[in-house]
Amino acid sequence: MKIFKNPFSKKSATADDLERVVREAIGSLGGISASGVQVGDTIALRVAAVYACIKVLAESVAQLPLHVYVQDGESKKRAVDHPLYDVLANRPNSWQTSFEFRELMMAYLCLRGNACAWINRVNGEIRELVPIHPDNVSVSQNDDFSLEYTVNFKNKTEVYSQEDMFHIRGMTLNGVLGLSPISYARESIGLAVATEAHGSRLFKNGARPGGILSHPAKLSPEAATRLKASWQNATGGENQHGTAILEEGMKWNPMGLSNEDSQFLETRKFQVEEIARIFRVPLHMIQSTEKSTSWGSGIESLTLGFVKFSLLPWLKRWEQAISRDLLTKAERKKYYAEYLVEGMERASVETRYKSYGMAIQNGIMNPNEARRRENMDPRAGGDEFWKPSNMMGDKDEQEQT
Repeated sequence: MKIFKNPFSKKSATADDLERVVREAIGSLGGISASGVQVGDTIALRVAAVYACIKVLAESVAQLPLHVYVQDGESKKRAVDHPLYDVLANRPNSWQTSFEFRELMMAYLCLRGNACAWINRVNGEIRELVPIHPDNVSVSQNDDFSLEYTVNFKNKTEVYSQEDMFHIRGMTLNGVLGLSPISYARESIGLAVATEAHGSRLFKNGARPGGILSHPAKLSPEAATRLKASWQNATGGENQHGTAILEEGMKWNPMGLSNEDSQFLETRKFQVEEIARIFRVPLHMIQSTEKSTSWGSGIESLTLGFVKFSLLPWLKRWEQAISRDLLTKAERKKYYAEYLVEGMERASVETRYKSYGMAIQNGIMNPNEARRRENMDPRAGGDEFWKPSNMMGDKDEQEQT
């Protein structure tokens, strides 16, 4: 007997629904840029800067711990007994780890602005989150503002309500679908693809001359043809930087970079910056270190800037989508999901220990709280808060005496 229900056991969609899926899938390709390049997911990912930015964001979100918490008065604790805890933290489905699932969903978000997963419930409990490729899902809004998802999978098309879908959106203009970064940035990405292709063609056969051959006399057409073939055999294509023999007073006059070549190189550098700007990823995180950043200096400041301005907006989208789609109305009153970002915000050991010392001395933290942040076991008496002598009342002084 199968444990999980068939995700496509509901009524079949109409032909209009299927046409809408195809139409939206075609539209999601991004379109042709002014540079003449068709910009879609596959083409965009061939641009090193795009691939690097998406990889940084996807892996950063995937590596952070994601836990479900229960609020108990003013304190909170991990809700390890909640069915959703294991799905999010460890195994979202039978073939993916939590890291792989979240990395994939973030890649969808960075490329398409939307990430959807079908929610598999058994007896009301969430057992699986099954990611759906953006090409296979379209979203429509009914007259009562509820959402309907048309899913095409394994040659079947089914319609699901929003209760069956976990949907994370990027920035949106209609509140239903997130904007596709690849589609809206197709001109910048298309230019990057075009300049890269131009560079490949330029250097394929050593097309840009490194210099000019000059002869003191006039060459016959036969001699010129023979010289050209000889020169190409010695220095062209795979034989670049080979040795050529010059005869009859012929000279080689080397040439530097032309203005066009210099402009080409500058264009390539600018496109890297432009793409990093689109995804809001600091240049140093995609190994482009020629220019400084306004986020501060030093690895600690740069990393903190990345966490605050790049990651946190995405993490909030994840946390609130989990609350909306994966928790019931009653559960939302005391349960919530939260990413742990302390690991990425960690300063140097010296800076951390100084901060702990100040917090302990001023009664903000106790020693065991500091030890837990450093992944250390608690020690006896470490749960006591220290009170500075100048903040003690008469009763406190008498108790200490």
